[in-house]
Amino acid sequence: MTRDLPHLPEKPILNRIACGLVASVLSVTMLGMASARAKADDLEDKRNQLDSQIEAQKSVVEGASKDLTDAIAALDSSKTELAEAEASLAQAESRLSEAKELDSQRAAELKAAETKAEKAQADVAAAQAAYDSVDARTSEEITVITQQSGALAELSVLFNDVGTGNINQRAQLADTLFSSSALELDELTERRFRLDTAKKEADEAEAKAEELRKAAADQLEASKQAEQDAAAKRSEVAEKVAQHDAAREKADSQLNAEKGRQSELESESKDVDRRIQERIEQQKQAEAERQAREREAQQKSSADSGSSSGSSSNSGSGSSGSSSNAGFIHPVDGGISSPYGMRVHPVLGYSKLHDGTDFAAGCGTPIRAAGDGVVSERYFNAGYGNRLMIDHGSKGGTYVTTGYNHASSYVVSVGDHVSQGQVIGYVGTTGYSTGCHLHLMAWENGSVVNPMARWFK
Repeated sequence: MTRDLPHLPEKPILNRIACGLVASVLSVTMLGMASARAKADDLEDKRNQLDSQIEAQKSVVEGASKDLTDAIAALDSSKTELAEAEASLAQAESRLSEAKELDSQRAAELKAAETKAEKAQADVAAAQAAYDSVDARTSEEITVITQQSGALAELSVLFNDVGTGNINQRAQLADTLFSSSALELDELTERRFRLDTAKKEADEAEAKAEELRKAAADQLEASKQAEQDAAAKRSEVAEKVAQHDAAREKADSQLNAEKGRQSELESESKDVDRRIQERIEQQKQAEAERQAREREAQQKSSADSGSSSGSSSNSGSGSSGSSSNAGFIHPVDGGISSPYGMRVHPVLGYSKLHDGTDFAAGCGTPIRAAGDGVVSERYFNAGYGNRLMIDHGSKGGTYVTTGYNHASSYVVSVGDHVSQGQVIGYVGTTGYSTGCHLHLMAWENGSVVNPMARWFK
């Protein structure tokens, strides 16, 4: 569509120049505002992207934080296990020390037992020698006597049998027959008794020494094995503690890195918000300057027109048209499913401005132009999906643009003039959408506003 311009006489060249000047100003302004809106949309896309990245990074940070918590718990558990292993090692070392001390004591006892056994063996040897000596003298005396008397030959045989069982009998006979040998036989008996006693004590001493030797060796070996086992366990647990400590350090470093990444994203998001705000302020200033230039051009045109009319016509009946302030029609038949304002985004999952009004309509429902205008933009946006904008020009001094988002397709192109009610596309669910609907937007002088507040009823 063309904007309504003041009615000017056709002949004066100044009027034609003025018309051209106004049209040029409006065209440049429209292109500038379209470019500004495109840049603003790019920033909005960037902000939406950053918001998504920040939310995703929050999940990453939460995961890294949980990993660190788990690593700390594992480290604490292994430290407790290490303390227990060190206590067991200390006990084993203490028992080994006691075993070594006891082994030293047993060594002394063993030495004494061995000394006793050696003495017992010496006593056995001495008793055996004494016994043999007495036995030899007794046998010699009996032999002499028997040689002197053949009648005592049988007794000689008896006495020459020096077995233990015949000693008492020989003693009795000697006492009867040989009074001179009685003392030797008594001594022989005593010597034999001492010999037997000495052998018994020697055997007991040797057995005791061997028992002490074995007990000390067994206890020392058991204590050494226990100490080795405890040392190995302590070493194993210490290695586990080192591994868990390294894992904790890694988890801590990872968490700090992820927090740093989140901070970077948040800082970048704040910068984008700042740039968006700057862009809005620039758009407001540009629009104010445009309106001022437009008013100046219109005033100049009106002044030139009045002068020319006054000099060429006496009718005094010049007329001028005005921009229509008529409202817009709803672009689709359907109720409002989500109004303009803050809400939790159904896809992104966090609170943000819902910068338009959603109309519930099935996919394929025709979308109609809300008012007369020119298609200024048509493109795909990750968040808005397929979107189209119509420039409606000045409405009561306010420069108005409407936007249509999430469509499945459009049937008009940039530069096309459209009329109110004309089909421009069809409802879809492209971009960040959870179902078929139309997301209707409105701009006043380049700033997003609530469409239903003024232009739609």
